[in-house]
Amino acid sequence: MAIARFMALLGGSALPTALAFGVLALEGGSATALGLVMAVASLGQVVFLIPGGVVADRWSRKRVLVLSEATTGLSLLALGLIYASGHASVATMALLAGVAGAAGGFFYPAATGFVPEMSPPAELQATNAILRMTANVARIAGTAAAGIIVAFLGAGWAVVTSGVLALGATVVLVRLKPRFSAPHATASNPFVDLAEGWREFIARRWVVAIVVAGAVSSFGSAAFFGVLGPLRMEESGGASEWALITAALALGLLVGAAAALRIHPRRPLVVAVTALGLYSLPMFALAIPTPLAVAVAAAFVAGVSLDIFAVLWDTALQQRVPREALSRVSSFDWLGTFALSPIALGVAGPVVLALGLSNVLWGAALLAAMAPLALLEPEVRGIVTRSR
Repeated sequence: MAIARFMALLGGSALPTALAFGVLALEGGSATALGLVMAVASLGQVVFLIPGGVVADRWSRKRVLVLSEATTGLSLLALGLIYASGHASVATMALLAGVAGAAGGFFYPAATGFVPEMSPPAELQATNAILRMTANVARIAGTAAAGIIVAFLGAGWAVVTSGVLALGATVVLVRLKPRFSAPHATASNPFVDLAEGWREFIARRWVVAIVVAGAVSSFGSAAFFGVLGPLRMEESGGASEWALITAALALGLLVGAAAALRIHPRRPLVVAVTALGLYSLPMFALAIPTPLAVAVAAAFVAGVSLDIFAVLWDTALQQRVPREALSRVSSFDWLGTFALSPIALGVAGPVVLALGLSNVLWGAALLAAMAPLALLEPEVRGIVTRSR
């Protein structure tokens, strides 16, 4: 599973760079056109997260993963070849990017639910940590590879590469054999399944509290990393210093996943949401502002903290939500993670013009720092690690 995850994310991480330069190089390409393509891809993913959770709980999660990766691969392969042939348009790119985004909406809930089918309960945290490390390496390598391929071969062939890697991940997924039985939803129709999934979600106040806190945090962090951070560094240090900050964050993610292999806190969600609150550190560092070395160190700590949160959170869901409802419950979590990000990216620029960059940086940092407020919910504090 780690190999499939690596291949899928290696291609997926190359895609934003390829799409960005590809759209801008088209006749009629502009910042507006680029925003349209990215928005359609993001909207496709968000719209299909909840249906994706229902399908994954009703059907074979492995089959959902295979079909979603195959759809992603074929749509990107088609898009890349059309672009390389010189026949692409903004509308074509938006349509096929939207199909790939929709496939991602099915992938994420199925992937969360599939992990317990491959790993025994006592090893879930270690498995999640390994998957996170694999994903982080893929993201770093994919982002770097995208720039090289675009520079030497063109954006179309970078998109083709993303499609081929997705199809390669599909082949690996086909060969996987689940080790543990997978109970599925038994309701008579998908609308009943959806209602049952919602009831499973709201019945666990610890899940609701952390999903809401995470959504607020994601709003602030999306605005920061997508718009506000680059704007601040453009004023002071430029792209090279912003690259140092993002590189430190990436390194921290790797260290955080490795650390999550070894830590087993008695109250995992207390540690998790506290760690998520530390993700705001680089935002405060640039809002103050601090010297570059402090901002780089803050980004490293933020990366470590984010992956500790992610591993402990995924493990808690997989251990405590009934497996027949896990994909539906996780789909609401993924919705909280993704749904507000396009809004944050869209409003960040106009709000900066209205209120000033420093004020908006402080606002984003405070939003991202609110995650520990989930500790006000007693169930969050009450979750205790099960004996191994």
